Amino acid sequence: MSTMNHEPPAQAGPWRTIPALLERLNDGSSKPSFTPDSLRWHLRNARSNGLEQHVRRIGKKLLLNEAGFLNWLASQPSRWDRRGAA
Repeated sequence: MSTMNHEPPAQAGPWRTIPALLERLNDGSSKPSFTPDSLRWHLRNARSNGLEQHVRRIGKKLLLNEAGFLNWLASQPSRWDRRGAA
């Protein structure tokens, strides 16, 4: 009998499809924080922007970890932070 050592997931929380995550993020807002195209842009650049660890592809389905995405978002410098850096 062999025992397998499974590591816990990097981020706890639900894995969501792009439409499901957008629904949670935008929460019925008339001016959404993220559009489908803006979220897909971040996903296409996941390797270079650090989002890759929160993304899973299973077949054709793309899943994002909601808690991981929110942590990633909070860690991003704001536009105003960059303005002061020269």
